[in-house]
Amino acid sequence: MKRFSNYLREIRAKGKRSFTLDQAMKDLNLKRDNILTSVYRAKKRGDLISPASGLYVIVPPEHQVYGCIPAEELIPILMDYLQEDYYVALLSAAAYHGASHQKSASFQIISNKRFMRPLDFGQIRIECIYKKSLAGLPITNIAVSTGYLKVSTPEATAMDMLCYINKSGGLNHIATVLSELVESIDPDKLLTLAKSSDEVAWIQRLGYILEKLEPMNDNITKIAADKLAGHLSESRQRYIPLASELDSEGSQRSKKWHILENATIESDL
Repeated sequence: MKRFSNYLREIRAKGKRSFTLDQAMKDLNLKRDNILTSVYRAKKRGDLISPASGLYVIVPPEHQVYGCIPAEELIPILMDYLQEDYYVALLSAAAYHGASHQKSASFQIISNKRFMRPLDFGQIRIECIYKKSLAGLPITNIAVSTGYLKVSTPEATAMDMLCYINKSGGLNHIATVLSELVESIDPDKLLTLAKSSDEVAWIQRLGYILEKLEPMNDNITKIAADKLAGHLSESRQRYIPLASELDSEGSQRSKKWHILENATIESDL
C-alpha cells in the first residue's frame, strides 16, 4: 500500500495543492475510514488543513509555522470547491490597489454564501461578509499560485468601504485608506458604478469624504468628487448623517452632498 505521505508528495509534484476525500479513496484504493485515519495523522503533524468537509489542503513546511497556506492562495481552492462566488473586498482589496498601510487583521472577502463565522486556520483568519448578489460588480483577477484571485476594483472597493463602514474600521480609517486608494481610482469607472447602484448613501458619504482628503493626487480626487456630485444633482436626495450611529440633531448641513455633518473626518496620513 502506498504510504499516505508519499501520496501527498506526489500531489505536490504534480503542481496541485489540494485533494478531496473521494479523490484519495479512488487514487489509493482505500476505504473511507482508512483515508480519514491517515488524514487525521497528517493534520496532527500540520501537513494538512480541512477548510471544508471533504476538502484537504496541503500545508508545505515553509507555511506550517502559520498553520495554513496564505489566505490569498487558500481562497481560490476553497471557493472553487464550494462552487460559490466571491471577491476579495474592503481593506484586503485596498491593499492590492496601493493602500497597504491600513491592512485588516483578517483577510476580507464578500460572498453570496452565508458563513456562520470567520474561517480560522492557525494564524490565518478569513472574514466572510455576506452580500445577496454579486452580479455585475466590477472585479479584477490576480494570478496566485493556486489559480486566480477575484479582487474588487479600486472603484468597487471604495463603494464597499462606505457600504460596510464598521467592517472597514470606521470613517476616519476609510478616509486614510482612500487617501492612498484614490491614486488607483478611475473617475469615469466610479461614475459608472454610481449610476448602476441602487444605493445612494455610499455615494453621498464617499463624495463628502473625498473633498475632505489631502491626497497626493488632488486632480483625480477633485474629478472623482465632481462626477459624483454631478450624478447626485440629477435627482433629489434626502439628508443622511455622516456617521449613522451618532446623533445628528443640530448638525451642520452639507447642501452639496446632503450630509448631516455629525462627525469630523480626520485621516491618519
